[in-house]
Amino acid sequence: MKNYELNNYRSKPVCDMHIHPHVELPLDETIKIFENIKDYFNYEKIALQSLPYHDIANNFKTLYLKSKIDGIYANLGLIHNLDDRDTQDYYSKQVKSMYRMGCDGFKMLEGKPTYRKQMGRPLNDSVFDKFYEFAEEKQLPIVLHYGDPVEFWDINKIPKWALERGNLYDDSFVSFRNGQKEIEGILEKFPKLKLILAHFFFVSDDIDYAEWFMSKWENVCFDLTPGSEMYFNFSDRIDDWRRFFVKYSDRILYGTDIYNWQQGDLSMEKKYSHAVNLVRGFLERKEPFLNTWQNKEMKNPFGFEDDVLDKIYHDNFIRVFGEKSRELDKEYIANECANFLSAHEFNELEVSNMKQIIDWFKSE
Repeated sequence: MKNYELNNYRSKPVCDMHIHPHVELPLDETIKIFENIKDYFNYEKIALQSLPYHDIANNFKTLYLKSKIDGIYANLGLIHNLDDRDTQDYYSKQVKSMYRMGCDGFKMLEGKPTYRKQMGRPLNDSVFDKFYEFAEEKQLPIVLHYGDPVEFWDINKIPKWALERGNLYDDSFVSFRNGQKEIEGILEKFPKLKLILAHFFFVSDDIDYAEWFMSKWENVCFDLTPGSEMYFNFSDRIDDWRRFFVKYSDRILYGTDIYNWQQGDLSMEKKYSHAVNLVRGFLERKEPFLNTWQNKEMKNPFGFEDDVLDKIYHDNFIRVFGEKSRELDKEYIANECANFLSAHEFNELEVSNMKQIIDWFKSE
């Protein structure tokens, strides 16, 4: 049985716009994992979000998965040197190369506080202008992770688990509000940018700001990829947030943040379903239900009707990413991948993966 049948969710086509190829695994195993995810959760389409910050070869793996699995879209990420080589022209060259290879959009993790601190420059810095300008011109979406839950900046409010993981952000990090201003600064310069703010922009505790932001920037969307705090904040002001969701139902997208964990002996249900069931349960249930991800009860779910669910699960994805993914330039990908392999050092597994990618696109 599929996940929606086991949990009595409505039978609808669903598109997950926030999944990662994140773990170093043989490519054939990764393909099987994503095919199983797509089947078990009854996904029509998936937008894979590349994370070259964690895995410098992730862009090529994402394109390879797109070529091997039906219904996959590929959002690629910038690679940074973190020195004076990071110029407008450097980023411009990258974005044009990603576009030629056949990406469907872009992923930015640069707003994650640790990554933002490491970069040492604001996200609205002029060095990124050619990148944003190109994305705006081509109307390709950027999925941008800015921030973390606002309580991570407060020693008195941060959850114990987050503190133990080192997620307390002191004065050496950009403040939550100043980071918001950087995103506002991007949109001041590029108001037609197709920007999707991951994890609901971490504003689930501030409906007034969310309302102001969405009303001011008409091309912006939020995704529902869960953070630890998000759905509890919705539940605390359920009537207000329900009205917000109905009002902006054409600008909110379904996402889960699951990725290619090794399956081992664990079933799809035990390994992947917790985030999926939190999001779908909160959107569809009309009565309290158990959030198995955090082992807590969700007391006030949304319980939306079909018209809202259709937009969030499917229609908004098609509008933002397109009915079909972009064509791949396979010869160009093979050449770029070969050049990348020769320019960087990789372990034995990653060398094997890269050579498999090169051979595949050459043979195509």
